[in-house]
Amino acid sequence: MTKRIERASYRAAVKKGTSEAALAEAVARAARDAAARVAAGELLTAGMYRHGDQLFCYLEHIWDDHGDAAARPDLGVLRRAPEAWGWLDGLVEPFPSIHGPLSWAYMYPVFWFDEPRDLEYYRRDPAPEERCGRIAVLYPDKLMEYVCHHQAIVAEATFVGDRYQFISIHDDVLFSYFERPRDRGQRSISGADGPSEEIERWLAVDPASHFDHFPEANGDDFLVIDTLFALGPEP
Repeated sequence: MTKRIERASYRAAVKKGTSEAALAEAVARAARDAAARVAAGELLTAGMYRHGDQLFCYLEHIWDDHGDAAARPDLGVLRRAPEAWGWLDGLVEPFPSIHGPLSWAYMYPVFWFDEPRDLEYYRRDPAPEERCGRIAVLYPDKLMEYVCHHQAIVAEATFVGDRYQFISIHDDVLFSYFERPRDRGQRSISGADGPSEEIERWLAVDPASHFDHFPEANGDDFLVIDTLFALGPEP
C-alpha cells in the first residue's frame, strides 16, 4: 500500500451582505478543520486565498492505493471536499452546474512542472517560507489556446520549474498555487532538463495577449492575492 497525493483547487464567491466578522469567523473554523485534517494525515497541504469577493482553495489530498499502482482516488468525493466539510457554509454564493449548485466549484488542472508520485516524494523539507496563491483572467477567445499550449507542455514533460506550482481553471479564471522561494525543488515531470519545444511554441504566440490584466498586477499576467490561511505538516 502506497500513500499518494491528489492536488485540487476550488473557487467560491462570498455572498453579498456577508460581514467581514462573519467571514473571518468561518475562515478560522475552516483553518482549524484543515489543520486537524493535516494532523490526521488526510491532507498534506491546505490553503485558502482571497481577492475581493472571490475565494480560492488549494488542497493536497492523501489517499491509499491499496497496492494498485494504477488506482485513482474517488475524484467525485475529492472535487466536493470543501463543500462536504462545510467550509464557509451559508456564506458563499452557489455556482450553477449540471450536477446542481456548488458552494465550492472544482477548478480543472491546466499546468504543472512535476507530479507527486507518492507522499514521501512530495513532502517539503525544509518547509516553504510561504504558500501563496495568484489569479489571472483569460480573454474568452484566447482561453482554449492557453489551455492547449499548457497541456502540451505538460504532456511533453521536459519543462523545468517550480515542482509545487499548480495552475487550474474555472470559467475564464486561472488560480495558481505556488511556494516561496520559487527556485526550490526545480524539476520537470520526466526528470529531464529540457529542452522544451512546446514552451517555444507558447512563447511564439505572445503569451501576454491572452490575459485580461489586473491593473494592480503592474504588467504581470498573474496577480498575487491575500492568504487567509496556508499550512502543511512540520518537516
